[in-house]
Amino acid sequence: MHQETIDYLQTKMFVLETIPLGQSLIAYGRLYEPVEKTIEEIKAFCKEYGYIPFFSQEGIYHKVMLGPMPEVVDKPRIWLNVLLFVATIFTTLLAGSFNSGGNPLENFSDITLGIPFSFSIMAILTFHELGHYFVSKKYGLVTSLPYFIPVPFHFLGTFGAIIRMKSIVPSRRALLRIGMAGPFSGFLIALLVSIFGLGLSEVRPAPATGNYLRLGDSLLFYILARIIHPVIPEGSDIFLHPMAFAGWIGFLVTSMNLMPIGQLDGGHIAYSVLLKNQKKLYLPVMICLIGFGILWQGWIIWGLLAFILARREPLIQDAITPLSRKEKIYAIIALLILVLTFIPQPFSIF
Repeated sequence: MHQETIDYLQTKMFVLETIPLGQSLIAYGRLYEPVEKTIEEIKAFCKEYGYIPFFSQEGIYHKVMLGPMPEVVDKPRIWLNVLLFVATIFTTLLAGSFNSGGNPLENFSDITLGIPFSFSIMAILTFHELGHYFVSKKYGLVTSLPYFIPVPFHFLGTFGAIIRMKSIVPSRRALLRIGMAGPFSGFLIALLVSIFGLGLSEVRPAPATGNYLRLGDSLLFYILARIIHPVIPEGSDIFLHPMAFAGWIGFLVTSMNLMPIGQLDGGHIAYSVLLKNQKKLYLPVMICLIGFGILWQGWIIWGLLAFILARREPLIQDAITPLSRKEKIYAIIALLILVLTFIPQPFSIF
């Protein structure tokens, strides 16, 4: 490590102990006030010498770890993003057509029946991922375009979409804003789609014989349904238009993403607020999900997946600078959206 970097660090903090680790260095002490400004100055200085600093707090002391700047290789394969996007449009068209009683495999013109569902679910997924993408870019992160996941002959036609962040998240503030941008964007589109779709939905007598799939209600979807369809006669139910069904799925996916655990969006939001104390949420969340598994076994599976994902914490460059009051309010809004969109029993057979 360059001696100039070590000497500079000692001008920016009261050093109690330094621990050399090959090309890296760990220093314990107290950063000089104002801490946020000092952190930014150390970041800028280290960048000139090819090092990256990480800042955290242990008790009353600050910990600064300097290491070689990782090489970020950005080789975008836009053709793959476009191919998966187009393929997912097709598979969601298939799903929407089958859900609407069509069969494009026998009569390809039936594919048009899937347009309302495909357009709606793709809009929700796209805005969700682009929310992550643009906020990541705002903070200077190397981020891929969304990779959509097409699934043929599935009642949704997709398993969603993902983006890959190839850079280290610079701060708690960035982690919170990137984490919340996706669910917030997707939620707003799902809200609009649900309102419009419920307006197109019909109240009809429920089948007297035979089994049919009944969708559970989130608190928000229930309120919207009762506002748009205030009178539902005994023995009748709301038969969802494909757009309303897509909005319902959007709410379900939003609530699953906002679980405050692991590598989920809600996990990133919770970590930005609580840091390592987020681990205290794991057991209560797991117990709740297993409890709701009595109503729908899918929650048990999701709980197990969340537990596996929880084993890895986000890597933040600056874990010292606190969140602002505004950002803490954002975290509370995310929790409120989770409560409003959570569906205890998403599916049941009648």
